[in-house]
Amino acid sequence: MREIMYPFTASKLKESNKNSIKDFVSAAGIFGVSHMMMFTQSEHANYMRIVKNPKGPTLTFKINEYSLAKDIVKFVQDNKKQSKIFSSTLQSAPLLIMNGFQSRAEDDPMKIASLMIQSMFPPIKV
Repeated sequence: MREIMYPFTASKLKESNKNSIKDFVSAAGIFGVSHMMMFTQSEHANYMRIVKNPKGPTLTFKINEYSLAKDIVKFVQDNKKQSKIFSSTLQSAPLLIMNGFQSRAEDDPMKIASLMIQSMFPPIKV
């Protein structure tokens, strides 16, 4: 996920079992981190949380399916024709187009989610 979100990520951040979420939240302000994406695993499912620093909101998504990076690399190597497409995919910053999420209600969860995801990325300068 760090490679996908590059350059908007702490690619060299090292975590340990001693670190807690409070450690990362307290350090986020010092380094100017506006959003944090966390992945957790429980007995029932895997989850992705997106946290807006410093005071929220926090969005939680249940992960239904995922693929490991090594599986994608193996797939690309097995399909030589598609390897040219995937080899250049991670060379540029992600482009996020949030369209069709307009809502009339101020407290609509879709509106909150779309605004939060939009604010994770700088606006595009056309």
